[in-house]
Amino acid sequence: MLRFVLISLVAAGCMPKTFQEDALPVFVERPVYATYPFDFNSVWEATLEVVGDAAPLQTFEPDRGYILTNWVNGSSDQIYKNYGGTRIPESVRYRLEVEVVNTGNGTEVKMVNEEQIEKDMISIDAVFTGNVYHWIDIPSSTKKEHALLEKIGALIDQRQGGGNYDLQY
Repeated sequence: MLRFVLISLVAAGCMPKTFQEDALPVFVERPVYATYPFDFNSVWEATLEVVGDAAPLQTFEPDRGYILTNWVNGSSDQIYKNYGGTRIPESVRYRLEVEVVNTGNGTEVKMVNEEQIEKDMISIDAVFTGNVYHWIDIPSSTKKEHALLEKIGALIDQRQGGGNYDLQY
């Protein structure tokens, strides 16, 4: 019995440390909304300009009030590599999906950031499918979306003058 306990303790001590990837946040879609007290065309033009400056556009449909950007490489706002106590942001890719809708008493902009991080199959304990690296969906911190919605509001204010808008977090 003592031998079994000693072998168990030694085996437990030899267990590999968990990877940082083991603690990646679970993906949750986090849309961010802003309602501007302006007409649809003013908000659409400002949104198209701000989002177009932030990322190359893949699709934009003015009739539907829909914008989808291409993938953009950037840094994570919430996932870091830990090297010697430093916090270096992980590289991510993201794309934005934006909907502009006339609500009757203003115009609402809904922004969703699809963010992904690239990890190797060993770190994430994936089955080999021919690719060593996989893109994994991670939740956005929503910082990018908030910044863009504030830029849209500032641009509309600059063009139209004054206006209170509500960012819903």
